[in-house]
Amino acid sequence: MEIEFKNITWFPRGTLADMLADAYGSDPRWAAERREAWRTFDDFFFDHPEIAEKYGFVTTIDGEPAGFMTWDPCKRPESEEIGYNCILTRYKRRGYGTLQLREAVRRILLSDHPQRIVVTTNASLLPAQKMYERVGFRKTGERPSPVSFAGALLDYEFIPPPTNL
Repeated sequence: MEIEFKNITWFPRGTLADMLADAYGSDPRWAAERREAWRTFDDFFFDHPEIAEKYGFVTTIDGEPAGFMTWDPCKRPESEEIGYNCILTRYKRRGYGTLQLREAVRRILLSDHPQRIVVTTNASLLPAQKMYERVGFRKTGERPSPVSFAGALLDYEFIPPPTNL
């Protein structure tokens, strides 16, 4: 199997939204709650290719999209926030999400040098919580979620190791 990380804009508009619909497809409430937000998110990246090229990528397996990762640099140098870490259903529970997350962390640290990387997930998404912890993120807080069926929002952060000067 060949795994590659490719530019978002190499794929047609709608790819990100379609992948999110697949990844969250096991619970139809997600699509009912988030479908419009997913389309808006997808449109943003395809309307701003210069942002898409720098702050995200699509993971492919044997040339086929398997997932994607995006992040937001707006609060740097203090932090960068991981947006979506999406893996298609057929590729879940095989380590691809962890591999994808490690690649995003590597890219963020190499290009932007933030003091920390933050991410938020839902209490109902236990595999995501375990993946973030496996990569070195620590849970820093919990707060109510506007999506009632998803459980609380869980905040995580990754503090980069000090660099030798």
